Formats: sequence, structure tokens, C-alpha cells
Amino acid sequence: MAPDIKAIVFDLGGVLLKWDHRSVTILSPSQFLAIMNSTAWYDLDRGILTIKEACEQFGLILNVEPSMIENALEEAQLSLAVNAPLVQTIHDLKAINPDLEFYVMSNISREHYKMVRNLELHWSIFKAAFISGIEGMRKPDLCFFRHVIQRIEFDPSQIVMIDDTVENICAARSLGMHGILVNDGASKSGATLLNLLCDPLPRAEAYLKNNARKHHCVVEGKENVVIKDNFAQMMIWELTGDEDLIYFRWPSGELHGTDIGSNINGQTNGVNGSPIGSDVKNGLWNYFCEEPPTSRNFPPDADTTSTAYLSLPPEYLSEVADVELVLDAMAMNVNSDGIMQTYFSSDRPRTTPEVCCNILRLFYRFGHGSDHRIRKTEEWVVSCLKNNACLNGGRYYSTPESFLYFVTRLYKECSPGRLANELDDIKDKLEERLNVPTNPLSLALRLFACQLVGIDEKLYRKDLGTLLSLQDRDGGWPAGHFCCMGRTDARIGNRGLTTAFAASIIRKQREGI
Repeated sequence: MAPDIKAIVFDLGGVLLKWDHRSVTILSPSQFLAIMNSTAWYDLDRGILTIKEACEQFGLILNVEPSMIENALEEAQLSLAVNAPLVQTIHDLKAINPDLEFYVMSNISREHYKMVRNLELHWSIFKAAFISGIEGMRKPDLCFFRHVIQRIEFDPSQIVMIDDTVENICAARSLGMHGILVNDGASKSGATLLNLLCDPLPRAEAYLKNNARKHHCVVEGKENVVIKDNFAQMMIWELTGDEDLIYFRWPSGELHGTDIGSNINGQTNGVNGSPIGSDVKNGLWNYFCEEPPTSRNFPPDADTTSTAYLSLPPEYLSEVADVELVLDAMAMNVNSDGIMQTYFSSDRPRTTPEVCCNILRLFYRFGHGSDHRIRKTEEWVVSCLKNNACLNGGRYYSTPESFLYFVTRLYKECSPGRLANELDDIKDKLEERLNVPTNPLSLALRLFACQLVGIDEKLYRKDLGTLLSLQDRDGGWPAGHFCCMGRTDARIGNRGLTTAFAASIIRKQREGI
């Protein structure tokens, strides 16, 4: 968030106004580009030439009739439309900060400017418009920028320039102005501008509350495919401590927090009428909150079970089976190597490093870190960490950050002690991943883990800046992905989860933790 911004200067074409290049049918794209980069075009911008005079020179450049070029320019003008999302952002910013001033600075001829004034752009919100055809200067000439700075009467560091041309942004920044290059959806819609000027934390918190109990998982590339799960809900609960944000289904089948229908997973998880605490089935959680898309009879798993017990506040533990029964069930559910397995089902013999981290964390949380039955699982997790076993993700987790995040959680849970010493490589492994491109949720996992183990903020500053830049207009973050369907490899993310991580990271950064 940039401090003390007092003025924002917008370009017209490509920023406040958008045009459809396909509407220009008379000239080819290469012909249009040729005249736009000619000195005659620059003179048209500066008001030295009229449109008719400029078109005569363009005709000589292209060897076509000047009248054809005039018609092509008219086609381009007629295709202009107001960039409504960005204009809405301007109004939003004005409502947040009434003292913020808005200006226009554009390379456009006097005649063309007269035409665009007829567009419904809410011109009254702009304090002044600096038009190259009127001022006699054009971007990226430094004299034009100095002229605008002088007229605005603010220090350059208090002014933001928004333009769709790199050389114009370069010129603005060279004089000390902030620059936003409009080259993607976020900058075109104003999200980048909001992220520069507005505190991200209140916006994130508002997003979480405004979408309470609607923080569903989605499949990457198929965002219309919604997955209602227990796992991400429990992670959000652990991060925020706010049960009003989430929904889930108890092992007994009872819903908590939302009316999302009665379509229960085909696997019965609880036994009605039996004492809750004494029946282990009342403690075995299923990943899915509703019937899964891949298999009707989906068994409970140790991953969701561990995460649920780790996330539930103490007062809720009486609503599920005694954790001792669950730990015994996990300890007895091992493969031929003595490693605790992912599913409580004999027909799904799976071992997963990330899941093992959460199982071990549960043992340590409830005072069973010395249990000899978990040693083989501990050894495997340590070996996976040391040997970068999860560098390409795994069967159920889509990124290496997922494993590193869960290892970090385990490392903090078992510290100080023998296992923590063996997992001390986690710091080096996280540092190796810094600045490696990844998706938003994976990036949030990385940053959260870095903060948790005390990695110097200077080392992850670039990653933090990248995460903050990804905040959407509505205050939330993109879903990204961190886990996947073992059978289909469909990668799963959750906007609410990414946003909960981002909010926690911002808080910790401000607290200096």
C-alpha cells in the first residue's frame, strides 16, 4: 500500500477507454502500427497537424489514399467504449478518500479529443485533462510530465500514472511518480490500483465475512465445478478462529453451519444412538461434505480427521470420539513398511507424506509424540524432506509448498525435541523455493511457512509483494490450488482459504512475527 497518494493520472486510450482493433478493417494491423510510429502521428498528437494534414502524410507512408486512412481512424474512434470496471474503481476510491484527485493525461489530437468528450465517461470526476493536442507536448516527453506535475502541484511521489505504454510508465517513474502499466485483467479493472491505495487486510476480512459459509473449493480451469469439502473448511477455521465463516459435516452425518442439502456421502461415518466419545466412527472424518464427484462410497481419511481434531476448539471435542480412539485407529492402520496410511479403508492402501505430517502433528498435539508406533512414519517424513521427495507434489497434493507447509506445522508442533531437530532442514528447503513462480494458494502456503519458522522477511519480500498484488477487486484472492484428485489429477483450490492465509500473513508481517 503506497502512502500519501494524492493524485492519480489516467491515460485515455487503452486505459479509461478501450477500443476493438478488429473494427479497423480498412488498414491492416501492420499498416496502422506504421502510421502510429511515424513523426506525422507525433505531430498530430502535439497539435502541429490537423487530422486531414496528417492523413495526407500517412498516405505517402503507406501509398494509399488519405481518405481511406481518415475512414480507418474514424472506425477506430467509433469502436471506443468506456472501461466501466475501472471507472467504477475511480468512484470507489473517491468514496473512500474524497480528497483524492483524478486527472487525464493523453496523447490525442484536439479533434479526436473533441469526439471522445461525447462518450459517457463521467468527465466531471476528473479535476483536469492534459491533452497533447492542446498542450503541444506528448508522452513520453519528460517536459509533458513535468508540465503535468507542475500543474497538479503535488510532489511526484504523491502521484500515480496509469498508462498502457511501457515507455510512458518509464518516463513517469524516472521523475519519481508511481507507475501502473495496464497490461492485464487486474490493471484494466482497477484491482492493481486498489491494491496500491487501499489497506488489503480490511478488504480481505470483508471478503471472508461477505462470503461466509460459501467458501467452496473449485477445480482449476473449471471454476463452475464446486466441491463442498470438510478439509479446506477446517483449515480456514484453524487460520481464522471464526466458525461463522465455514460449514462442515460431522462424522455422524450432521451438518454444521449451513443448509447445503441432505446429500450425504455414501459412507456412513457415525453410529446413531451410541455414546459419541466411545465410538471411533464418530471421530473419523471424510474429506467430502457432500457426495464426491468421483466415487459414491468414499471412505473417511486420516488427513481430514487429523486436520479436524487440530482445528476444533476444545469445547467441541466432546462432540466427537475420544481422540485416543482415533490415534489408536491411525497407529494400527499401517502398511507393510509400518507407515500410517491415508484412508481408513482396506481397499485404498495409500501412504502420503503430507498426510503423515498431519497425523504426526495430531499425535504430538495430544501428548503422544513418544509413541513408538509413529517412528516409521516420522522417519519417512524426515527422509522425504531431506531428499526433496515432494518437489513435484504428489498423488493428492499438487505443489511442493503443500508438503513444506505441513512439515512446517509439524516442526512447530514438535519443537523443541528430537523430531524438530531432524526436521530442521525445513528452513533451507523453504528458502530454496523463494521467488519460484507458483499459483496464489501455493504462494500463500510458502509465505505462511516462512513466517512460522522465522525466515528473514527480506528474503521473501518479493514473494510477499507478488501475493499482495494478486488481491482481487472484491478483496479476496484467487483460488489457486494445493491439492488434487488422485484419480483424475484435477487440481483443487479455494478462494476463501487463499484469502484466509493472506490475511494471516499480513497480520503477522505487521506484528513483526
